[in-house]
Amino acid sequence: MGKINKTFLLFALLFVVAVCLNFIMGGFNFNLAALFYEKPGRFTGLISPYYYSVLILLGINIILSVSLMLLNGLTGLFTMGHAGFMAIGAYCSASVVSFLLPDAPFVVQLLAGSLSAGLAAGLVGFLIGTSCLRLAGDYLGMVTLGFGEIIRIVFLNIDAVGGARGMTDIPVYMNLGSVFLLTIIIILVIKRISNGRLGRAMLAIKENEMAANMMGINPLNIKVKAFVISSFMAGIAGSFFAHSEGYISTQTFTFAKSFEVIAMNVVGGLGSLSGAIMGAGILTVLPEALRKVQDITGLDIRMVIYALTMVLIMILRPQGLMGNREWKWLSSK
Repeated sequence: MGKINKTFLLFALLFVVAVCLNFIMGGFNFNLAALFYEKPGRFTGLISPYYYSVLILLGINIILSVSLMLLNGLTGLFTMGHAGFMAIGAYCSASVVSFLLPDAPFVVQLLAGSLSAGLAAGLVGFLIGTSCLRLAGDYLGMVTLGFGEIIRIVFLNIDAVGGARGMTDIPVYMNLGSVFLLTIIIILVIKRISNGRLGRAMLAIKENEMAANMMGINPLNIKVKAFVISSFMAGIAGSFFAHSEGYISTQTFTFAKSFEVIAMNVVGGLGSLSGAIMGAGILTVLPEALRKVQDITGLDIRMVIYALTMVLIMILRPQGLMGNREWKWLSSK
């Protein structure tokens, strides 16, 4: 009964917060429908469209970061192709909704777009995982980096999805309220996986793969499951990105995006779900916050300060800001 009450209270709190976000970002004319799929903050409201977009990007980056945490942090697999799975999700969702369901209701578009994005990315993740996960360390990283670039180049040469021009006129139905709510749900799903039997098996493989195998755990099977789940979540993040921006291009999904997501995990702390969230928050907000420095000095030194900040974090906290610790609401205890 206690667990049921806690779950009910959590989702009630999420609903209240989403309502508050709708008020703050879109003005004070409450519209339950607009709470989750219209974008009032783009045009009216108490903050600029720029900050509204940054907050949406923050939610998407949190999804990418916590999904990669399952691989890099929990299972100990070094992969550098996360941007490729995000690209699959973005292009697949945009194609399904734009070509097949342009006039469908919001719920149908959301479910069809998100599920098609996640399933397509998960299927590619399964194919890559079953063929490459016998590799380890730097070799696996290089192979996944190559696959990520292959995926990007494939979309770059498909005229049906815009090719080098990018894909335009994508239906926009994701707003801050829906991204916020779905991000929290995905975090709770990752928390459940991490603290469950599958998560313990992943951690055992990371600590000592041979010992885990001797205890009856199939390392390849667990690695493939981790790869598929992580790819699935990255595909969903790509879907959210496509339907919040209305435009996607292959330039968004370069290897630099994969490195950025890896940096979020490293800064926050490998193996920590709380650290993945914190790292995503810092590395998303910091470059935008530093634009004020550029306005004051007249010099574009944002990325210099950004890089120095990361270097200092790695020197002073090499284990990441959170290490292996978790916030209380994400702890297994």
